[in-house]
Amino acid sequence: MEEDVTALFADRRDAGRRLARRTSAYLGARAGERAVVVGLAPGGVAVAAEVARALAAPLDVVVARPLNAPGNGTPLGALADECPPVLNRRMMRALGLREEDLDAEVAHQRVELHRLEKLYRDRRPALPVDGRTVVLVTDGVVYGPVAPAAVRALRGCGPDRLVLAAPVCDARSAAVLRRVVDVLLCLRETTYLHAVGPWYGDFRDVTDREVAVLLRRPPARTPG
Repeated sequence: MEEDVTALFADRRDAGRRLARRTSAYLGARAGERAVVVGLAPGGVAVAAEVARALAAPLDVVVARPLNAPGNGTPLGALADECPPVLNRRMMRALGLREEDLDAEVAHQRVELHRLEKLYRDRRPALPVDGRTVVLVTDGVVYGPVAPAAVRALRGCGPDRLVLAAPVCDARSAAVLRRVVDVLLCLRETTYLHAVGPWYGDFRDVTDREVAVLLRRPPARTPG
């Protein structure tokens, strides 16, 4: 049974400010000097902007695209960057699908992924994260492959530490993700989280334009 939810966060900015306090406490003094904050687009960028502002750290974006079964649209996985897809192989076996049956969907979603990356960054290159602390921020981790795909993509870029920070997390996904990140910072962990919206008073869509604007804003302060 899903937890009875009343809105815990006013909106994504409120969630980001609360998450920033937890992230700052974990990273300690001079937190932003070697950190890069990366928002999982689109909604996670609005949360990540508040974390980046509190840390005075640069802000970047990662895009993860869902992969659906041909014909019926059943969610089967996700991909990010140039990494191989994260697939729900049990579901694929149940549907009698092979990995090559998703080739067209993977190709389509990779094109869309790169289109969005260019749009969000306004053709700026991705920020270098090799040897740095990366704080991957999302507006919530539901049960599914999107967050694992984003983690895989960022892990492949060679960060010194990979921190996943989220206002609310599905407990099953959290257990899996703790094995592939250095630390998971979650303000509220709950069972059977299939939708993030009920945890927010205002969960309106974050538009592509809003993501692009947030990514152009410099950090608001210098670490104290």
